[in-house]
Amino acid sequence: MAEADGMQTHALTQAVDVRRGNARESSEALALDARRAAAGLGLSAPDLEALLEIDASTAASIRSGGARIQSGSALATRVLLLVRLQRALGDVYGSVDQANQWLDAVEPSLGDKPRALLRTHDGLGRVVSQIERRCKDCLW
Repeated sequence: MAEADGMQTHALTQAVDVRRGNARESSEALALDARRAAAGLGLSAPDLEALLEIDASTAASIRSGGARIQSGSALATRVLLLVRLQRALGDVYGSVDQANQWLDAVEPSLGDKPRALLRTHDGLGRVVSQIERRCKDCLW
């Protein structure tokens, strides 16, 4: 039992403490959500660089979980859009395969493939708006 308690304590000390806020207010929570969204969407470091308009070291920091993203910053605004995208895709499609099919197919109302638009300055916002229109239960 003592060994299990020690392992649990070790795991807790290694975790990011996000109890003090949510992604809109806490840099720790926002960084954790960014990491989860990037992983959930299968984004590489170069993808994150283009999508979030950041440098390679910041992208690597987000992917590793070491980033702290200041709420209210331009980066925070883009990260929140990324998190919203990942959550909305989950709500609308329920599976990674179906979400990827939508991202990789031409969406007539957007005039391009959503994944291609993600690399443009205003594309992320346009894609998020489009997918959130289809949400049953978007929380944003």
